[in-house]
Amino acid sequence: MKKTIIIAGNGFASLFFIMYFLDSPIFPLMAFVFRRIYSRYNITLIGNGAFTYFPAIPEFLTKKRNKRGITVDIRPFLRRRNIRFVEGRIVDLRDGGRTVITDNGTYTNDALFLGIGPSFRKDDIPGTGEHTYSPCYGPDDMDRFIAKLDSLDSGIIYIGFTINKKDGFVAGRTGPMYECACLLDSALRARGVRELFEIHFFSPNRSPGDTGPLTDRLVERGIILDDGYAPSAFVKGGMIDQDGTFRKADLVLYSPPMTGPPLIQKSDCLPASVGGHIDVDRYGQVKGLQQVYAAGDCAAHEAPPSWVPHQAHMAQLRAQAAARNMRATLTGVSATCPYRHELSCILDMENDAMWMHISEDGRPPFWNLFPKRSRHLIRVKMVLEKVFLFYLRHL
Repeated sequence: MKKTIIIAGNGFASLFFIMYFLDSPIFPLMAFVFRRIYSRYNITLIGNGAFTYFPAIPEFLTKKRNKRGITVDIRPFLRRRNIRFVEGRIVDLRDGGRTVITDNGTYTNDALFLGIGPSFRKDDIPGTGEHTYSPCYGPDDMDRFIAKLDSLDSGIIYIGFTINKKDGFVAGRTGPMYECACLLDSALRARGVRELFEIHFFSPNRSPGDTGPLTDRLVERGIILDDGYAPSAFVKGGMIDQDGTFRKADLVLYSPPMTGPPLIQKSDCLPASVGGHIDVDRYGQVKGLQQVYAAGDCAAHEAPPSWVPHQAHMAQLRAQAAARNMRATLTGVSATCPYRHELSCILDMENDAMWMHISEDGRPPFWNLFPKRSRHLIRVKMVLEKVFLFYLRHL
C-alpha cells in the first residue's frame, strides 16, 4: 500500500526536500516518467503555489531584479513529479502530526515534512510593522521601500538588523542587510545623489569597534556605523532612542529577529525550542513525534555552532538529510543521516563581492575554485540563481 506524505510549505526547504526525496536533483526527467509508471508514495504539497527566490531581493535596489523575475508558479513543477497541490495554510496539527488541519480541509498522512518558514518578531520594538520596511518580508515590501526611496532627493536612511540568539545560532537576516547597505550606496551613486544622503548601519548585535571584512566594506562606502544601537520605538519620521530622544530617519530598512511560525502556538503537539522554533534533532526529526520532519527557517538546530544561520543553503542541507531519513524510517530503518552545519553565501556589493563561508568540517565551497573576494563572484551568484529557477520552471 502506498504511503501518504504531506509536505507543508513551498519555500526552499520544501522544494529541496522534494528533489532529494525523489532523487531528482540529477535525474528530474526520470522522475517525471518513473512516478507515472510506479510510485511507492502519494505526495501532497500544501502551500500558496508561489516560490520567491529571496536571496535576490536586495538587488531590487540596483534594478537588476524584480518580483516577476524571481517568482515561480511551482504547480507545473509539482505536476511533472506527480505531486498533488493543495492551496491552503496549515492551522493545526493533531494526532502527533498524522492529521493536518488547513484553512480549507483536513488531511491525513503517514509522514509529514514541515517547511513553513519563520515569523518575525515585529512586536519587540514598537512601530516596526508600521514604520519600517524589510527585504525579508518579500518583494512587495521591498518595492514599497524603493518607491519611497525614489521619491527622495536627499535624506537619512537607516539599515539594520536584530538577531534572536536564544537557540544558540543566528536566527536573523544579517547577510541581506549588509548587501542592502552596500547596494543602496551603489544605487545612490548611480543617481548622482550619494552625497545628499546619510546611510547608517545599526544593530544591537554589533559592538562598537567591531572589525572584519564586512565592516571594512561599509566603511569604504562612507556608511555610518551605529554599532550597538537599538531604538526603543520606530515612529513616523524616525526613531526614539532609549533615553527618549528623537532620531530623524526618512527611511528605515530593518530585519527583526526571527522565530518559529505561529503554528507552534496553535498546535498542542509541536515542541518549541527556547527561541520559539520547531524543536528538531540533527536528523531533521521533530522531537517527540514519529515521522514528522522539519527544515528551513521554521526549525531550530540541535547543539549548533554559534555562527550557523537561517539561509537557503542551510535549508538545502537540512532538507537533504530529512529526505534521506524519512525514506529510511518509512521502511523501518532508523535515521542515520545527520546534516552538516555550513554558512555559505555570496554578498553582492555591485562593484565588488565576497563569498562568506564557514563549515564545521572545514569543507570549502566548490573545491575552492572561486576566489573569496572578486567582482566576478556576482556572475557566479547570478548563474546559481538562474540554474535553480530554470530547474523549477522547466525540469
